[in-house]
Amino acid sequence: MKRHELKTDPAVFDAVMNGTKTFEIRKNDRDFQVGDELVLRQTKHTGEEMAQGAPLEYTGAFWTVPVLGIMHGPAYGLADGWCILSIKCSVDQEPGQ
Repeated sequence: MKRHELKTDPAVFDAVMNGTKTFEIRKNDRDFQVGDELVLRQTKHTGEEMAQGAPLEYTGAFWTVPVLGIMHGPAYGLADGWCILSIKCSVDQEPGQ
């Protein structure tokens, strides 16, 4: 099992937190495996804002979630080298600070 720290946009972080987002789409440059843990670290700015020059800053909030399943590209419109990671937060889990 590996632990992967990942930047996570504020709105995406909130969607994971409230249970409406139960997946991550990521470039598979880390050899993600079922059973790995993702540490989703909330950023202050979105990826788009950072591409426009905003600095990479973290809020301090994070979620640690297990990888429950993986779909690898190329399949179903997912590009080669990318993957969809199935995740789930525990309903009684609190974000870390």
